[in-house]
Amino acid sequence: MKSLKEIMKSRYGNTDQDIVLHGADIATQQGYTNIPNHVLYSDKISSHAKLVYTMLLSYAYTRNHVFPGQERLAQQCGLSVRSVYNALQELDTQSFISIIRRGQGRTNLYVLNFKKR
Repeated sequence: MKSLKEIMKSRYGNTDQDIVLHGADIATQQGYTNIPNHVLYSDKISSHAKLVYTMLLSYAYTRNHVFPGQERLAQQCGLSVRSVYNALQELDTQSFISIIRRGQGRTNLYVLNFKKR
């Protein structure tokens, strides 16, 4: 199996860059989310929990709290509402987020905890 560098050389020729971002303008126009490595590499949470955390992070932008509905999260993550609920509980239990319940008919407030766990 060829390495990424070998594949890039065969497709794009010699380049001083290790990674080529083809179509970067489209990616940056639609935004992107940086995932903290301590979340990405954590063995304390499931892949569903990592995906849900990433989606919460994408909503947060410059704030440290967000409040999307679980139905919206489920739709955007491609998960069931129950899977999102379980992932949120897992993230809360492992202190990656804190959940503040705001009352009947209102979405929960999710506080993202950025300290390494």
